[in-house]
Amino acid sequence: MRLIIINIRRHIPLVNPKYNSNPFHLSTFDLINSNIMSLIKNRAFAAIGTFIITGIFLLIEHFNGGVVAHHLLAREDLPEISNYWGLLTVPLLTWITVSMFSRREHRDSITSSVALIRFLSALAYGILLTLLWELGAQDLLQYFILFPLLVAIFKPVYFSECLLGFVIGMMYAFGGVLPIIIGLVLMAISFVINKFIRGIKALIG
Repeated sequence: MRLIIINIRRHIPLVNPKYNSNPFHLSTFDLINSNIMSLIKNRAFAAIGTFIITGIFLLIEHFNGGVVAHHLLAREDLPEISNYWGLLTVPLLTWITVSMFSRREHRDSITSSVALIRFLSALAYGILLTLLWELGAQDLLQYFILFPLLVAIFKPVYFSECLLGFVIGMMYAFGGVLPIIIGLVLMAISFVINKFIRGIKALIG
């Protein structure tokens, strides 16, 4: 019996190099995270997934008064954008995000868990903004929308996975185009703030 167990352990594939010494030390989180990230890093799978999510949101809109169109800058004299465009923009953004992460993973040795945390944090932030909008708390929303600029003073938040999470979180209320525009503006300003602060720290230090 002991010989059989030893042979089994020798043939179990290693999932995480961190635990090369003993594969039985893998935690449930490590196994789940490894499986999730292997799926997410598949560009086609990730894009199809966000396409389905966008389609579900559109179906909800369709059966609750029709698919909404938003005017740019909330001004009726400017063109309006239908939420149907999200079927194109969100999967495309997903494809770009996964491609950019794959390049950074090899170049900067960024871990999948770090990217996942950034995505989930931005997703939660986008959901919070959506809730504030749906609850009619626009007075609070105008301040919370600037939160990434505050975070940029301490940490970089201009990564593509942050943008994707932000867009998906806001998609229910604003569709799949306006959040991308807003997110890109926030990312650009956050990039400038973060680089400026880091430059000052480098001069002082």
